[in-house]
Amino acid sequence: MRPVKTWRPELPGLSKPHAAALLPSLLLFATTALSTPAYADARALDFYIPRQPIDGALLDLALQARVSLGGSVTACSGFGPAINGRMSLDAALTRLLAGSGCRHAIRQDGAVIISRQLSAASAAARPIAPRPTAPVAPPEDVAQVSEVVVTAPRRPELIQSSSSAMTAVGAERIARAGVTGMQGLDSFVSGMTVTNLGPGRNKILLRGVSDGVFTGLTQSTVGLYLDLTPITYAAPDPDLKLIDIDRVEVLRGPQGTLYGTGPIGGVVRIVTRAPAFGQEALSLAATRSRTGGGGWNSDYSLIANVPVAGNRAAIRAAIYGETYSGYINDVELKLRRVNDGMRRGGRLSTALEISPGWTARAGVVHQSIVTEDTHYVYRGLGPFRRANLVREPHQNRFDQFSGSLEGQGGWGRMNASLAVVEHGFKSRYDASSALRRFGSGWRIGALDESKNIHLVVGEANLASPDIGRWRWLAGALASSSTTHTAPILAALTPAPHPVYSEDRRDRLDEAALYGEASLDLPYDLTLTAGARYYVLEYDTTSSVIQGRRSRLFDGHGESAGLTPKLALAWTPSDQLNLSAQISQGHRAGGFNTAGVIGQDFSGAADSPAREYQPDALWNVEIGAKYRSPDGRARVRAAAYAARWRNVQSDQFLPSGLAYVVNVGDGADKGVEVETNWRPFEALEVFANGLIADPRITDPNVQFDSRRNAGLPGVPRTSANLGFTWRQPLREQLHLLADGGLSYVGASRLTFDGRQKHRMGDYATGRLSLGVEASAWTARLFVDNLFDTKANTFAYSDPFRLPDAQAITPLRPRTIGLTLTWTAR
Repeated sequence: MRPVKTWRPELPGLSKPHAAALLPSLLLFATTALSTPAYADARALDFYIPRQPIDGALLDLALQARVSLGGSVTACSGFGPAINGRMSLDAALTRLLAGSGCRHAIRQDGAVIISRQLSAASAAARPIAPRPTAPVAPPEDVAQVSEVVVTAPRRPELIQSSSSAMTAVGAERIARAGVTGMQGLDSFVSGMTVTNLGPGRNKILLRGVSDGVFTGLTQSTVGLYLDLTPITYAAPDPDLKLIDIDRVEVLRGPQGTLYGTGPIGGVVRIVTRAPAFGQEALSLAATRSRTGGGGWNSDYSLIANVPVAGNRAAIRAAIYGETYSGYINDVELKLRRVNDGMRRGGRLSTALEISPGWTARAGVVHQSIVTEDTHYVYRGLGPFRRANLVREPHQNRFDQFSGSLEGQGGWGRMNASLAVVEHGFKSRYDASSALRRFGSGWRIGALDESKNIHLVVGEANLASPDIGRWRWLAGALASSSTTHTAPILAALTPAPHPVYSEDRRDRLDEAALYGEASLDLPYDLTLTAGARYYVLEYDTTSSVIQGRRSRLFDGHGESAGLTPKLALAWTPSDQLNLSAQISQGHRAGGFNTAGVIGQDFSGAADSPAREYQPDALWNVEIGAKYRSPDGRARVRAAAYAARWRNVQSDQFLPSGLAYVVNVGDGADKGVEVETNWRPFEALEVFANGLIADPRITDPNVQFDSRRNAGLPGVPRTSANLGFTWRQPLREQLHLLADGGLSYVGASRLTFDGRQKHRMGDYATGRLSLGVEASAWTARLFVDNLFDTKANTFAYSDPFRLPDAQAITPLRPRTIGLTLTWTAR
């Protein structure tokens, strides 16, 4: 696919790239003087906050105003008044904190900082100054670290007060770093690994809990959610673009109690921006960049919020389109930049305030990804070169339709949702080397794998108000999914004709009841216990055709059980939180059906079992969260140990067809740390790291795994260091900078631990510099700052896996400019 030619203005004496970069910057400064000041806290917002303790009311306020919250939130005493109406953020905070012993300050970046009220003597000693147009934080507050309010634990929480190992990355930080998907987000989250097979093909792993790097029949170890809806089962990450979102929340460790079967490694939840009542908003963004050894990349987006029916309803839309240039050359096919690609999509959502405290929402999501080829290369052919007989395109289409009802009051809060997900993807692999295994003598062949997933899921939960010593949560879920898989292996010469094909359908029905309860004990202790009772039924039908022969299969399975959780937290002050917890997660079993006619399914050596068994993981961890007395630093650390029985893994038969095997028992232990430090108002520094020891402890004798070889695809060590800087020059003009360094430790592709499948062990970086002038922002960025050429993923296709000649390089250094205009 050739890059699309676009007009770029030229200025005398400047090259085309320099002119294209300079012109938006000139436009930015030219419009600065015409822009009117706009403060997020000065706008009128709709609030509904029932009467409750001050800390809970502050969480509700932060969620509804979409702001970060920091400082001494738990230091405020008493109950806040009920707030219902349209007012500024400053007015709502003033009413809420009256008589609580606390005060608020709103930083220039919009974060709300809560601190203890000055004594009367101190207040009298401080000179009185006229109140500015927007609240300005006092000098002792401006450098405090703020936190994103999260709802992944099914009720609003600050990470500092939660007993869960959790990370939340806010929209502003994601946007400043130029992150548009899970690749890139992993540098913000300790222990997060994303494979590098390609857009719409990747697999997410957390904390070293890896069942292998291939995606097939097994359920993903990490549950991926879009708002309230699970969007993956036995599927890769659909790579939804992180546009117009509030935050991304990451829960580590098994989440079986609240999230059901599958997420034994953790949960990643994308929280989109809800339609805002009474607000008109429009945002336009354009990015133009160039990849070294490749071509031009483009990215355009539009976001709009439109109020309707007065202030009781709103519609919000986000539309985007992206093209990215290839940088791999195929010397056999004599093609350059074979791995071009594009991503297009959008979201449309509506919200209606039924009555104070009750909101109904509905939305639709669509995204499509098309890549012209994979982006691995071969050893010995030179950088960014490979030799295939067949191109390997990929298509990924994702659609979601959802509706929800949310309500809150003095009685607590309720959420109910219903969603339909349609996820389809198709990949082609060069199967020329495998034709003889299927009885074909032709030279060129391809495997076309297609999978279509239809999921319907409904869920409702009810949470008690945060009043008194007891707090509880109860919920129910019902879901039904149907997956149609249709691999076709065909000889392409002299004329295309199928050699092997399968038509497989899987149906999975799940029903569950779950709940959690917390009790405040003496000595600042809190005990939390939870459990989930589930019932699963699954059916598989398969029809395999090879030449004139065929094989049919029809299987049924079911399981039921209880998934428990127990946690104890000690919070002697708002600066320290120590916790310990034990939790469990599990995955359902299933059936193997693929293989040449005559394939043995006895489970003996070198043969798959007809039915693979469920697996389960128990995790024990101890966590510590500390906030410095001045509020400038936060540290979160956890030490954990996990036991994993009957590890399921997607693997490949000698024919290159996929199957699932229980590779044995495994274990994982490690230490993870995350820290934020704001030495002064303009600068915030982030760091995180993981040291882990994932391994197989008791191998299955029928599978070629090695004890203590390590689990595939996950490094034993990883670390990230980043910063964000925002320096005001004058009232509506700011300089911006953001950057980061990442180290990914060494890992291996397979369970046998062979050196030839080694990958990782590299460092990379990113940097962006920008200027913000009222409604305009321009950002110049560099990705892969050092032009690192490491092997990120030692995999090409299932037919050449034993050759171990594949290398997947990082995208070469990419330099670009992003221009954003936002009007409210």
